[in-house]
Amino acid sequence: MNEPKADMLPYTIVICRVKESGNVGSICRAMKTMGLQKLILADCPSYDEELVAMMAVHALDVYENARRFSTLPEALQDSTLSAGFSRRMGARRKEQSSALRDFALSVAMSGQDAVYLVFGNEKDGLSDTELAECTIAVHIPTSDSFPSLNVAQAVQVACYELRMASISATMLDAEASAEASVSEYVPKSALSGGFTTAGNGNRATRAVVEAEIDAIIGSLAGVGAFRKSDSSYARHYLIDLCERASLSKSEVHYLRSLFLKSVALGRKASSGKASRKDELTSCPNKQGSDSSNSDSSN
Repeated sequence: MNEPKADMLPYTIVICRVKESGNVGSICRAMKTMGLQKLILADCPSYDEELVAMMAVHALDVYENARRFSTLPEALQDSTLSAGFSRRMGARRKEQSSALRDFALSVAMSGQDAVYLVFGNEKDGLSDTELAECTIAVHIPTSDSFPSLNVAQAVQVACYELRMASISATMLDAEASAEASVSEYVPKSALSGGFTTAGNGNRATRAVVEAEIDAIIGSLAGVGAFRKSDSSYARHYLIDLCERASLSKSEVHYLRSLFLKSVALGRKASSGKASRKDELTSCPNKQGSDSSNSDSSN
């Protein structure tokens, strides 16, 4: 049986603070063998290009075409879904982590293309702050006795799973098209893991989501919603929610409009209550004054 054509995958690999030139070359090779070509270097140092070329073999073009950003938030601006790879959990990290195979199949079935896979450096992986910038956390199931993977190996495993998931999705699409009953009664969204709300061209990118959510956070801050805590948790929560749901630009904008309208109505209601309170407090004074005048006339 011939393998379905799935040579070129649209996903982007982001490496953050990776130090070793050899690892970068190995990452390029790992990507290209699985059909991925988009690489982003976030907060990365300069590399020994001869060593990169030696380890990349015939995949040096992946490195030569890579985009560089000084920070991870800047690197994620064009993404619609970002997955931070980490085996570590904790109170200040993501509450849940998806297994790589489940994540890969969900993404492949959704048809999303602006999906960014984020990997940390060789020593520490992704920091708490870096993982918080990602929409979801993903882990590679490994042995409990020795769970650590080299960053290039982790990229290789991730790219392989994405390729296999893409092949599976292609086969499922072909089977669904061949059987009208399946295509009619079992919509693609039932198999996708929830990432199917908007078409690729209309999905809100990280830049769009952040702008709309920042407007929401600003309006909530204006009415004192964050007096006892900062707004960072709420901000990340809403951004993650929008990206996991694959909302379109118009849907995110409508969400912002709902929040801003609710805040405005809340302010109006509070203002009305304050006015009525002022009227009530002024009435006894007025009645007391009338009684005083009446008494003096007697």
